[in-house]
Amino acid sequence: MSMKKVMLGMLIPFCFALTATAQVNVKFGVNVATMGEKNENVTKDELENASVLGAVVGLAFELNPGKLLVFQPELLFSQSGGRNTYTLLGTTTDVRYKLNYLEVPLLAKVQLGNNGGEGVGLHLAAGPWLGYALGGKTKTITTIGSSQEVVTERKFTFDDEDDARRINYGLIGAAGLSFGKVALDLRYNYGLNNLLDSDADNTNDNRPVLQTRGLALTMGLRL
Repeated sequence: MSMKKVMLGMLIPFCFALTATAQVNVKFGVNVATMGEKNENVTKDELENASVLGAVVGLAFELNPGKLLVFQPELLFSQSGGRNTYTLLGTTTDVRYKLNYLEVPLLAKVQLGNNGGEGVGLHLAAGPWLGYALGGKTKTITTIGSSQEVVTERKFTFDDEDDARRINYGLIGAAGLSFGKVALDLRYNYGLNNLLDSDADNTNDNRPVLQTRGLALTMGLRL
């Protein structure tokens, strides 16, 4: 049985249990995603970071709703990625990443106003998240001189062939406003794991560093 099926088999009962005991919110929005990258042959200042747009959709479960402090686990499908460009010895390399994640944020949220889904309120939230890559790909455009281009595309297999890691994790900081049963949320997603390293220690070898970043704007609807 694949790891993907094992994770889905664990998450489905988890979601049903939360649905029975929590206030459920449907969330959808857009993620402005970038990649934090360092290469052993290119200095950080030589890298130009660019963002890509991706979708965010899923469920949020409010435990202790209507109170000042709310615990909010979530189950999200989130598209991450980025575009990095650098020039070395007259050759320009443009690398575009696309990664699809199943993410589980575990947030502590302070809710000011709009308790019980009525009126206007402000919320602040923070916490860790764990992600599992469902798929991904890269597109590399190498320009030699001023005209000759070489385009290569490949999918992440998440094995020793491409050295990419399925598991990702990081921290989230969020703030937002709520109006009745509608909530707007702006959050920053900071990936901590090096997607090119085989362990959690990002400083114990000379591998390049590739980490996800994202600024997401979502709308939530209370069911």
